[in-house]
Amino acid sequence: MSRPIVFLTDYGLADEFVGICHGVMAKIAPEARVIDLTHSIARQQVLQGALVLARATTYMPADAVYVAVVDPDVGSARRAIAVEAASGALLVGPDNGLLSMAWRALGGATRAFEIASGKIVLPTVSKTFHGRDIFAPAAAHLASGTPVEEVGPEVPAAELQAVDLPGPMIAPGKVGARVMGVDGFGNVQLNVHPGDLERAGLGGRLTVAGRSAPRVSTFSDLHPNALGAIVDSQGFIALVLNQGSAAELLGLRPGATVVIE
Repeated sequence: MSRPIVFLTDYGLADEFVGICHGVMAKIAPEARVIDLTHSIARQQVLQGALVLARATTYMPADAVYVAVVDPDVGSARRAIAVEAASGALLVGPDNGLLSMAWRALGGATRAFEIASGKIVLPTVSKTFHGRDIFAPAAAHLASGTPVEEVGPEVPAAELQAVDLPGPMIAPGKVGARVMGVDGFGNVQLNVHPGDLERAGLGGRLTVAGRSAPRVSTFSDLHPNALGAIVDSQGFIALVLNQGSAAELLGLRPGATVVIE
């Protein structure tokens, strides 16, 4: 019985890249269910991809094979890896930290292997599309039961690249925040928890970029096109615009910084 595959990339859907990866996986593991987590990670934003992948693990099947591709250094000397987590889940992707938050959420990395076997990767490997030539076939082989140690030589788990979420800068009366992500509605997720606002001495009336952004519990607490701050489903502070895009209003993208006062 095939294991499910959870698929995340920054490819978008305007091109054929996601569909081709699906085709590669279907040829190798036709019975495997592929869960498209998202293909809308901001281009080359490894930290955003790592965060999204890690947050999804709670809701995914325990035996999932995760394949994630946000790979600014594709074609370079960076390794292609398959990681076994303590939970039993497997993770496939570039060794650039993209998988690290997810394997931590899954109990830690117990073993890791460089994907190099000619029995796993496609016969011709391009310099620009490792999602098709390395990661999709590796995920499909693992989903269909290939032991992880057969993908290539073992790599010490301690040598794997990892990323960490930077904390906010907290000072009396203000918090310096980083944009972790912007969803399709234009809601702006910050690396700030409610307790961070309290430590800065901020109450319910906030100001962001010179605009009032009151703390509210639901979108409907705001008038249409009014800006506010809400605690999102992951417990972080998010800037929202009722019936509009806070990201467009404030000119914010993943990785940007903003000061809350």
